[in-house]
Amino acid sequence: MLEICAHFDIHGPIHEIKQKFKTYPTLSCVDSFIEAFKMAEKIDAFFPNLGETKDILFKRCVAYARSNFLSWEVILEFIRKNETNNEFTWKLFQELNKQEAIIRRKVEDIENVEKEGPSYIIGNLEWKILCKRRGGSNDYLGLFVQVDNPSCDNYGDDWSCLADVELNLVDQVTGYKWHHSFLHRFCQNDRSVGKTTFKEWSQVTSGYNYVKDGTLLVEAEIKIKSTNGLKTSFGNTFSTIGWFDKSPESKSNGKDPATEEDDICKEGEVEENDDSNESDQESEANSDGSSSCAEKEEQSEADKTYVLLHCKDIPIVLEKSLLVRQSGFFKKKFEEESNSEKQVLKKEDFSLTQSFHLSNYDSTATKALFDLMQGFPQVLNSIQKFETFNDMIDICKTYEIDRFEDITNRIRVIDFPFEEVVEAYKVSKLLETIDGFDSQADELKEKCVAIAGSNLASWQYLVSFIVNNKGDNIDPAIEILKLLGNEDKCMIRHVVPDIENIDDEEQFIKSNALWNIDVLKTTLKSKDYLTVSLMCTAEDPDPDEWSCKVKNVEAKLLKNDGTCLTEHVEEHTFHHEYDDKLELFSMLKSEVLDKKNGFIDEQGKKIQIEVKFERDKAKKVGYL
Repeated sequence: MLEICAHFDIHGPIHEIKQKFKTYPTLSCVDSFIEAFKMAEKIDAFFPNLGETKDILFKRCVAYARSNFLSWEVILEFIRKNETNNEFTWKLFQELNKQEAIIRRKVEDIENVEKEGPSYIIGNLEWKILCKRRGGSNDYLGLFVQVDNPSCDNYGDDWSCLADVELNLVDQVTGYKWHHSFLHRFCQNDRSVGKTTFKEWSQVTSGYNYVKDGTLLVEAEIKIKSTNGLKTSFGNTFSTIGWFDKSPESKSNGKDPATEEDDICKEGEVEENDDSNESDQESEANSDGSSSCAEKEEQSEADKTYVLLHCKDIPIVLEKSLLVRQSGFFKKKFEEESNSEKQVLKKEDFSLTQSFHLSNYDSTATKALFDLMQGFPQVLNSIQKFETFNDMIDICKTYEIDRFEDITNRIRVIDFPFEEVVEAYKVSKLLETIDGFDSQADELKEKCVAIAGSNLASWQYLVSFIVNNKGDNIDPAIEILKLLGNEDKCMIRHVVPDIENIDDEEQFIKSNALWNIDVLKTTLKSKDYLTVSLMCTAEDPDPDEWSCKVKNVEAKLLKNDGTCLTEHVEEHTFHHEYDDKLELFSMLKSEVLDKKNGFIDEQGKKIQIEVKFERDKAKKVGYL
């Protein structure tokens, strides 16, 4: 109706639609939540004068999310189903992450006042209002606020949260509030604050209208002043989640850049040029069809210095700026004293050149690429930041410099942290646009999804991930989350770092379920075995509803030479009713430890396992 009114400029029904929104039925599931979410966005786009109506819908969405998004499964389900713009999604989670809010609880049965109520998200922590009744001759209602367990267990023992808390007992007719205020530092060993003697029970049940139709209304206003030790991820890297180099798919760079004579640029020379030469050079270069990635910043110097290089028979002019002067090769060749005669660049030489406009690129990227073109890969091999790789690939793509393989080979061996996942994903999208590098792009994207899946198995970490990636980063961040929630073909890897001391395995989000590879030592008839199984669980499922069916399961125990021992399972259904495992293979421990078989590393400790499977059918976790 709104789209029709907007398209045909109809204003008559708008008032009635606005009134209907004020009595919009209670959101009961994620689908109705998404519809309300889309409606708020359409009002924002088509009818900016209905800002009040949009705010009402959006507040309802936030209220629903506060008490229903306490599970990463629910958040990923919302991300997967929601097709609205990602900025609106970011705004929703930014509201959830705000440091203050008012939460309400309606106690439906006054005689069962201690029954546990819902939890709510505020400041990326989980909060709950608790009601207690002392009873006896000295009968009181007690009210408390608690940072709920077990959500904070993901943060460890060192977290804390300093907050102002105001607890209110609300008169359901007049709105009058009986309140007590507290300043409290919540921590692992002290999660709650409140008052056992909040209000005499006789005064609660008579006098004011605190009780109406057998119900009680309580609320808490929470303002977080400071937090400490609240992490944003589990902190796993590829070395801990089992992303290893010697897999059958891995490739290594066998080339020595210093021996690739066709790719090495010849030594250039230096000359002072006036401003007219510079403008002629730029106009003629642009007329030759060369592209510019960014406009060069204006410089106040009257004279500029250039370096002439030759790369694959294409003459290139590099401005002798700070970016280039940082290059070790430049310093060696052009700043040290030399007896060689310098060749002077003349004005006509610029008509044959292609100008690099590098002022908006990362200086390390230009330095690494400049050295690499001379056969010196040391700077490239020290790079860890994907923003730098992005700039290097962008320069190579813009100026047709064939150094993509060197860059992707460096990317392949980096054990980058979770904080680099979005920038790495951007690089994978850029590699998709380069002919012949689809497999490298897919491998990097697979790494991004794997490391995200092993670090975001907590709703707190999911909320932080969305809120912290705004602006240009929100679209790739949402794409990663959609892959986590909607990927039917899955692969997980696991490294057992010490076969004699097997600890808890890391868990991975795939296809909106939690997976891990379980390695268990067993003894049968005096012989020790290693049994490898696949496990699937959900964070807080309904045992009668949750199940997940997989098919075409392929398990590999990898060898050091890149080959593997493989087992296949046609299909299996996981249930939550019991501790369900899919056994993949079982081997004598002595066979695994025998270095001749190639399963264990040279130190006699580490083994590497990979499991691929397809999700066939799954019943999702329910919603409140």
